[in-house]
Amino acid sequence: MLGLVLALAVLLVAYLPTLQGIPNGSEHYFMIDVGETQIVLNRWGTLHPTGYPLYVMLGSTAVAILRAFGVGAAAAPGVVSLLWGLLALTLIYALALHITQRPLLASAMTILFGLTRTMWVHNDIAEVYTMTLFFLPLLLLLALWQPPVRGRLFWLAFIGGIAVSHHRAVAMAIPALLVAVWDDIRTLIRTRPFMLLALIGLGVLGLLPYAYLIIRAQEGAAWVYGDPSTLQGLLDQFFSREYTRYIGVPASLDALLTNINLVNSVILTDVTLIGVIAGAAGLVVGLYIHPRPALVIILSGGAAYLFHAIFYSDVLSALILMITLSLAFGWLFLADGILSLDLMRIPGRIQVTGALFGVVALVFGGIQITNNAPFIRELTTNPTGLKTIALAQHTPPNGTLMLAWGPRYFAAGFARDVMGLLPGVRLVDHKADYATLLQEGPLVTASYTFYNQPISWWQEQIGAPVYLRALDPDLVQIDTEPELAEDTGGVSGVAEMSHRIECMPDKIVMRVSWHTDEKPDRDLSVFVHLLDANDNVLAQNDQSAPVYGWRPLTGWVPGEVVRDVYTLPRLSGANAVRYGLYEQRADGSFNNVVEYRLPVECD
Repeated sequence: MLGLVLALAVLLVAYLPTLQGIPNGSEHYFMIDVGETQIVLNRWGTLHPTGYPLYVMLGSTAVAILRAFGVGAAAAPGVVSLLWGLLALTLIYALALHITQRPLLASAMTILFGLTRTMWVHNDIAEVYTMTLFFLPLLLLLALWQPPVRGRLFWLAFIGGIAVSHHRAVAMAIPALLVAVWDDIRTLIRTRPFMLLALIGLGVLGLLPYAYLIIRAQEGAAWVYGDPSTLQGLLDQFFSREYTRYIGVPASLDALLTNINLVNSVILTDVTLIGVIAGAAGLVVGLYIHPRPALVIILSGGAAYLFHAIFYSDVLSALILMITLSLAFGWLFLADGILSLDLMRIPGRIQVTGALFGVVALVFGGIQITNNAPFIRELTTNPTGLKTIALAQHTPPNGTLMLAWGPRYFAAGFARDVMGLLPGVRLVDHKADYATLLQEGPLVTASYTFYNQPISWWQEQIGAPVYLRALDPDLVQIDTEPELAEDTGGVSGVAEMSHRIECMPDKIVMRVSWHTDEKPDRDLSVFVHLLDANDNVLAQNDQSAPVYGWRPLTGWVPGEVVRDVYTLPRLSGANAVRYGLYEQRADGSFNNVVEYRLPVECD
C-alpha cells in the first residue's frame, strides 16, 4: 500500500499544476474534443460518436458533485479524468505487484508510465481515455489473478461488454484475454456449453447505457450530438460512421509506411527510444520469468499496435495507451529479471542493483517531466478559448455567430450554455442555413473563418453576393447588401469618411470608415503605424486590404462605405497613429495613396 500511495502522490504533484481550468482553446490533436466534453459533462448532453453514454452519465454526476463543492465548471470535467486516471494507475500498480511481488518496482513502473505524455495529458483534460484505460488493467487483473477469481469468465464477459461498449479500442485486448483464460473456456465448452449464451448475454448488457442518448435527445437536452432519437441517428452514433474514413488498409505502401511512422513517432515521444528498447527487451525477458502474464500483455499491446499501424490512419490515444502500457510492463519485467539473477552470489548485489534502478528511474522520470510538463501546460493554458469568448460577446443583439465546428465553437458554446453568457446570441457552425439566419438578424463570424470558408463559399451558401465589414476586433459582419453613404461630405475617390480611437487597458482600437464614390480600378493595402513623439514606429498592424485583408478595393461598389477596425498595443510613449492606403510599385518601392494621422490621447 505504501508503494501505491507514493506513486500516486508523485504523480499528483506532476498532474495538478497542469490540470486544465479554463475553457479549452487548443487545436492540438489531444485537445480537439475537450471543449465539447467540458460542455456535455456540465449539461448532461451527449458526445460525438460513439456517444460514450456511460462516461457521460458517470462524468456528469461527478461534475455536479464537484461543482457543489466549489470546483469550477471548466476544471471539473478535467478532475473527472484525473479520478479515472488515478483508478487506472491503482489497478496498474496492483497488477504489477501481483505479478512480481516487488512493491518498489511496481511503484516505479506506475510512476514512469504515469509520466508518459499521452497518459499525463489525459489525466489533466476532459477526455474519455483515462476511463477507457481503467478497463484494461481491470480485465487483465481478472484474467491473470492467481488463484483465479470465482466466476471470472462471467465477470470478464460483463465488464468486457461494458468496456467495449464504452470504447471499441478495448476490443484489441480480446485475443490476449482469450489466451489468458483459454483453459476455462475449454472446460466450459466441454461441461456446460449452453453457458456460452450467458456469457454473450452478459456482454450485451454493456449496450444498455445507449438508452441515455435516446432519452436526452427526446428531452431536448441543451447539447446533443446528431439525432440519436431516431434509429438511423442512433446507429450512426453507435457505429461511429462519420469516422469510418480513418479505418481500413492504406491504399498504397507509401501510405502504410506513413501511418506506421505516425504511430511510431507518437510512441517514441511518449516513452523515448531507450524506453522502447528497454520495454521490448523486458517483454522478452518476461516470457521467461513470468510467461503467462508476459504473453498476455504482449498480445494486448501487439494487437493495439498492429491495428493502429495497419488499419487506423489517425492518432487514437486509446490504442497508444494500450501500447505504451505494454512497454511499461516490459520495464517492470526487465528490472525484475535482473534482480532475480544470482550472479556469483555477490553480497549486497541486490541492494546495489536496486539503487541503480532507482537512479535510472529518477533520471528517466526527470527527462519525462522536463519534456512533458511545459508542453502540457501550454495546451491546458492555451488562451484561445478565452479570446473566443471575448470575441463572441461582441455579437450584436439578436445576432448569429458562426464558428466552424471545433475548439473555438466549443469555447463559445461553453460561454453560452455553461457560463450563461451570450444571451440572445444564436451560435451556429459551418453547416447552418445562413440565408434564413440573415432574415432573423445580423450574421457575424471571426476574421480567421475566411481562411477555410472564403467569400466564395459564403456566397454559395447564401445564394447571393456578400459584403463584409469589420464590426469589432477580429469580428466581421456578413451582409448581402452594401452599405451606401447618404452624405459623403464632399469626399471623392477612395478616402476616409470617419474615424475614432478607443483606448482599452491593454490596446488601442481604431475604427475607420472608408468610402469610394466610384468603383476602384486597383487594389490598395492598408498601413497602420503607432508612433512616438519623434515619429518612430512603435507597432504596426498593416493589412493587404481592408477588413483584415478580405475586402479588396476592386470589389467595392460606387458609394459604398466599408467599415474597418485595427488594433494596436497600448504602449507608453505612444503619440499618434499614422494610417492610410498604399500601393507597391513595379520597382518594389511603396507609394502612399492616402495618408492620415490621429493623436493618441489615452492618459
